[in-house]
Amino acid sequence: MQSWEKPPTLEQFVEGYYRELSPYVDDLFDDEDVFGSDLYSLVGRMNWREYRKGVLTLDPELEEKRLLHHVKQVEDLFNFNLEGEAILFASLHCMDGYARFDRGTHRVFLGVDESHAKDHYLDILQTHELTHVARESRRSVWEGFGLNPEMTHDEFTENQPVIEHLMGEGFSCYVSELLVPCEEPWHYAYQSKESLARVYKNAKRVDQAIHQEILLAGNGDYGRLYNPRLYGPGMPPYTQYVWGWQWTKKLTQDLAGGNPRLLVERSSKEFIEHALSFRLADL
Repeated sequence: MQSWEKPPTLEQFVEGYYRELSPYVDDLFDDEDVFGSDLYSLVGRMNWREYRKGVLTLDPELEEKRLLHHVKQVEDLFNFNLEGEAILFASLHCMDGYARFDRGTHRVFLGVDESHAKDHYLDILQTHELTHVARESRRSVWEGFGLNPEMTHDEFTENQPVIEHLMGEGFSCYVSELLVPCEEPWHYAYQSKESLARVYKNAKRVDQAIHQEILLAGNGDYGRLYNPRLYGPGMPPYTQYVWGWQWTKKLTQDLAGGNPRLLVERSSKEFIEHALSFRLADL
């Protein structure tokens, strides 16, 4: 990046960036169907001068300390050590964070050049992804559904129950709220101030759509929850994160006396009735 005052050529990009990173991030790019040449197309769609300026202000040592601080926070909260790997890299704004489950462990990808929010956003993001590592590594979470705790990544994405998707994302939002207090709560569920208000305004339709997907049981598909149109016109991405965030907050109060440590290892199959009785519209 120091030498690329102007946008690099494709050859320079592949040799100086992608080839260096590929041993660590190919799993991520395979999941996203993004490869070296496709990733390079992002270079032409950004203000390179501004992007480079921002990246050159990053301090690798400070970013590593930030991550290790959040690892300790999550480990202290749940009272066990996290296992897996974390990759901190400049992602050209193609992603912010992703905890990739595979055979019972994780590789967490974190785009430290993420720019769509400042201040505490990366802290929230990191605690969110590390909470996925904590919960998804617990064998009891999957054994409650009769699933193999050491399933492959493909098996994980194909078989994750709807209720566990809501629990996993909501619980991660909730824990990040506990560990990274700030004055802009919409960041916990990957929203803006305006989009969060829109979700609450249409809460009855959100409740109906999510309850319906839970009730489909074996036919439910958590992937459908990512479609904003499921909740009505003009609804934002990650609407289900808002619902899961508020549901797991109430779940923790109702069933664990406000202590998330008591829920991290429990299978969400136990919580289906509670989820069906929860209504965002009641908040």
